[in-house]
Amino acid sequence: MNCRELITFLETEVPLETAEGWDNPGFLVGDKDKEIKKVLVVLDITNEAVDYAIDQKADFILAHHPIIFSKINKCTSDDFLQKKLLKLIRHDICAYGMHTCYDVCRMGDQVADRLNLKEIQGPVELSKSHNEKAFGKGIGIVAKIEDGISVGEYAKKVKEAFSLENVMVFGNLDTKISKLAVVPGSGRSMISEAKSTGADVFLTGDIGHHEGLDAVDMGMCVIDAGHYGLEQVFIDDMKDLIRTHFSDMNVITYKAGSPYKVV
Repeated sequence: MNCRELITFLETEVPLETAEGWDNPGFLVGDKDKEIKKVLVVLDITNEAVDYAIDQKADFILAHHPIIFSKINKCTSDDFLQKKLLKLIRHDICAYGMHTCYDVCRMGDQVADRLNLKEIQGPVELSKSHNEKAFGKGIGIVAKIEDGISVGEYAKKVKEAFSLENVMVFGNLDTKISKLAVVPGSGRSMISEAKSTGADVFLTGDIGHHEGLDAVDMGMCVIDAGHYGLEQVFIDDMKDLIRTHFSDMNVITYKAGSPYKVV
């Protein structure tokens, strides 16, 4: 398959125009005329992911997080990121990042499925995009959950649903909850938005000491599943989506897991 055909498909399913204004999604490295035979789906394009792509002879890396965020004025081996870009180019591997356009178009649905959420009330923050793929969607989801469950019990459900070794909980574990706000990835800047939905528990990642205390003072518990914890749904979802539409395409994954260990 020609690389342009794959890009067109990706941008039809997950349009770039649905991304947040500060983001840098899309085709970031490679030759659009290259023939693509094997796609590697990852969350992050780390050194290990690049080495795995080389070892598996992948032609195209589809990542959730874009490998390039900020402007680059040069590309030399003196910088760790630029060195990684040079390695991709040297091995003729293309790289594409989706990030917030995926968050808007598909992330909420995938997380809701994992948690078996039925009463979805909308996003935590509504998308400003007019694209049909973003209609009624945005960053995160808000949903009713079963009455009478405690935040400690629900945290265990999250661990099971996403196969996590641990999660952090801010608030009394015995607190009864009934409305959930979810922002996969980093939600530390969206605590006020989550609280404004009427949620009494916020499921997200990257919550710091002060943000967690602030949320509890607002009357909202927090379950921190880590940045990787919820966003990992991207990997299998996009693998399945590509395989469904291109049955002859070889699609593989690399699941690095959480970048830190609790000891």
